[in-house]
Amino acid sequence: MSVRSDPERSVTTVARRAQIVSAAIATIAELGFAKASFAQIARRADLSSTRLISYHFAGKDDLVEAVVAEVFTVAGRFIEPYVLAESTQAGKLRAFIEASARFYSEYRQHVIAVRDIWVRFRTGDDLLRFGLHTHEPEFQVVAEIFAAGQESGEFRRFDARTMAITLRHALDGLATQVSADPDLDVDSYTRELVQMFDRATRRDPECDE
Repeated sequence: MSVRSDPERSVTTVARRAQIVSAAIATIAELGFAKASFAQIARRADLSSTRLISYHFAGKDDLVEAVVAEVFTVAGRFIEPYVLAESTQAGKLRAFIEASARFYSEYRQHVIAVRDIWVRFRTGDDLLRFGLHTHEPEFQVVAEIFAAGQESGEFRRFDARTMAITLRHALDGLATQVSADPDLDVDSYTRELVQMFDRATRRDPECDE
């Protein structure tokens, strides 16, 4: 006889996992990755015991993986509508930069947490767990924008993947500044980035290749 799944239990499980991940983000942002123990996370999640965390996550590594996945998911959902609202590739590029900056500003705690994880979370071989490969889906999407802009004549000819990686590094620089300086003029910084990549990608009809 098959065991029928319990929808109410599933909803409760999803909600509890989300609660723990949210508490982990807040804890890492405040205390840092190294000091974000299950005890500290349980306290922020208002859990009676760390066993409730262990029930939902195999260990700290598993929880940290869930934190990074959550931050990326939230960022994607935040940024995507701004990009899709634009009809030109140049507009999509601008929207991607502006929405990314807005996400960093509005979700500063998420950014602080994931950046600390990025530089401290290591594999069993003592290698950094996360790196450029983690951004691969983003590189593909942004490179498609660049390629489409080249096809439409909006952008000059350049290597789309190289430009996508360069843009990621530039945005990481902004994320670092947002994390370190709560008083950073994000709007001014963003305008500079938009102008920089507009000039770097724009096709000049007078110098057409």
